[in-house]
Amino acid sequence: MKYLKCLAIIGALLVSTTMITACVNATSPRYLGLKYNTQTHTLKVTVIHFSPAPKIHYVYRIEIDKNSQIYQAYLYQKQPKIFLLTYNYNVTVLPGETLTVSAYCVLWGFIQKSQTITSTLTIS
Repeated sequence: MKYLKCLAIIGALLVSTTMITACVNATSPRYLGLKYNTQTHTLKVTVIHFSPAPKIHYVYRIEIDKNSQIYQAYLYQKQPKIFLLTYNYNVTVLPGETLTVSAYCVLWGFIQKSQTITSTLTIS
C-alpha cells in the first residue's frame, strides 16, 4: 500500500514538473500570415504559436497599425487552439497604404509583419 502511495506521489511530481517546464520554455509566435481582401475589406491574420497550456500561455494581443498609427488592437484571455490561430478583422485600407500587424505572447516575445496594400484582390 505504501508502495502505491509513493508511486502516485512520484507520478504527480513528474507530471507537474513537466507542465512547469513547458510554461518556462514558452515560445514566441513563430509565423504571421496576412491576407487582405479589397472587396470585403477583411484582413485575415494567421499566427502559429505553440502552447500546450493555452489558458496561461497564449497570444494576448493582436495590434493592427495603418501607416505607422495604431488602427485597431484586440486583447484575448486565452488561445482558442494549441497551435494555429486565425482571426478576421474589418479593416478599410486604400491601395498604397501600409498595414503592420503584431502578435504578442503573454509570456515571451512577439512577431510583426508589414505589408503595403496594392490594387490586387489579396496580399500574402
